[in-house]
Amino acid sequence: MKTKQMKTIGRLIEMKRRAAESAELAHVAAHARSVAADRVRSDAERAWLAAVDANEHIGVVFELEFRDLQIRGLRRAIEQAEHQYAVARAAEAVARETMTEARIELRRFETWLEKTTREHDAELRQRERIAEDEVAARSQRAG
Repeated sequence: MKTKQMKTIGRLIEMKRRAAESAELAHVAAHARSVAADRVRSDAERAWLAAVDANEHIGVVFELEFRDLQIRGLRRAIEQAEHQYAVARAAEAVARETMTEARIELRRFETWLEKTTREHDAELRQRERIAEDEVAARSQRAG
């Protein structure tokens, strides 16, 4: 009875282990996306700062308008990159939470198997002691 239960628990543990590994891979991918989004955000900010700090000669109004459009476009790129970074960080947090829950669930099942194994071993030792006591009692009666 106990060995069948332990085999079932073992199969469940394997399922939980695969789920935990899958969750870990999803977290790693989400983290990589977050790092990439942060890099894009940082690059966009550097480009904007370079454009703002650029000391270009402006001779006509058209050049001023073009520079203004360029800087505004770069600023919008920063805002979009910041939004993408926030989305990526939120997805990473969700993936981390999922991974943590999967690891906790796996540990619960491993603990359950350990407890069942200890109980089974204790039951076997008790049966062995009872059998040894019966053999000792028979030999004492016979002898």
